[in-house]
Amino acid sequence: MQFINTFNYHKDNPDITISEHYRKLRLELAASIKGKKKIYLDTKFWVLLRNGLMNPSTCKKEYQLLLLAQKLVKNKVCVFPISEDVYLEVTRQSDIDTLRNTVKLIDQLSLGISTISYEERVQLELMQFYNSHLCQGTYSPQESIWTKLAYTMGFSSITHNSISDSENLAIEKAFVDQMWSTSLSDQIEIFLLDREFIDLPAPPTAENINLGQFSHMHEALSFKQMFMNEIAGWLDVSGDMIYEVMRHIYNQMIGEPVPESRSLNEVYETKKKMNVVIYNMFRLEKMGVHLPSAHIISGLYSAVRWDKKQKFQDHDFHDFRHASVALPYFDYFFTEKRLTHLVTQNQLKFDRMFNCNVCCQVTQAIKVLESIA
Repeated sequence: MQFINTFNYHKDNPDITISEHYRKLRLELAASIKGKKKIYLDTKFWVLLRNGLMNPSTCKKEYQLLLLAQKLVKNKVCVFPISEDVYLEVTRQSDIDTLRNTVKLIDQLSLGISTISYEERVQLELMQFYNSHLCQGTYSPQESIWTKLAYTMGFSSITHNSISDSENLAIEKAFVDQMWSTSLSDQIEIFLLDREFIDLPAPPTAENINLGQFSHMHEALSFKQMFMNEIAGWLDVSGDMIYEVMRHIYNQMIGEPVPESRSLNEVYETKKKMNVVIYNMFRLEKMGVHLPSAHIISGLYSAVRWDKKQKFQDHDFHDFRHASVALPYFDYFFTEKRLTHLVTQNQLKFDRMFNCNVCCQVTQAIKVLESIA
């Protein structure tokens, strides 16, 4: 791991906050890939490329796809960023050799770039949604969504109570600079050394969702109603996050924080009103491409619930989140056959809505990369 020492620089520049420094790095990163095609590979395709890397003679198509991807990255035509869900699925590999080879490919093809975490992304989308209707200037999600692999799971920093605020700030910013240059391979080797992967949480299962799938079918007499039920559920789960975003916007506009003296009933009523606004915009089909994470995930859950022949699968949790980041922010999405069918079906048409090319076969992916090249 390369050591980056920027402590003295940041100590001499105390006026820049940690959030300003982190935002500046992300905007510079976005500018560096602005003209490149963004291609999202779900975990299936990262595994296929790894197979091509490790067994080129037996996995010929996969190896051909890998060579094309490497060429396009080398020629600065494409980039293959990951998301936190790719990270979570990849790090659950039990074989250390395949794990190391997979993260090696991710470092190479992603150029060390990831999207911000799901929760950060939803917050960003909510900010953009409200600010666009309040005519407030803000960076677009396409500019603010990118970060480095060290912050795939979200931003974190370090402070210590025994040193001054100015020194803490310099250390925080220097630490970000260090993590900004740290590869995924470096992180994995540290985790392996500390045996961090032993206690990884188990992936979510579909058992409970399937148990309730048919018991609630009578609640929706149309696909639209099923979709709105899912939106209502998403709003209920995200209520606290939506409220905190509105508190932040209020602070920006008014110049002072929301009074802490507000009663629990006042807070509840405010959350309820904000949820009603979002719900009705979806109901009246006025949302457009705003709040894509809510739109896509709710749509995909609705599609599976509405089709009595479908059942939820264990990997749907990650797959639906793959779709929620790939479709609105990437040019191409290489994924599973089932998910390709779901996002492109007539009831959703998410590929058209967000202008993202979706494919599920290695031969199709090869043709896509050849057309780009």
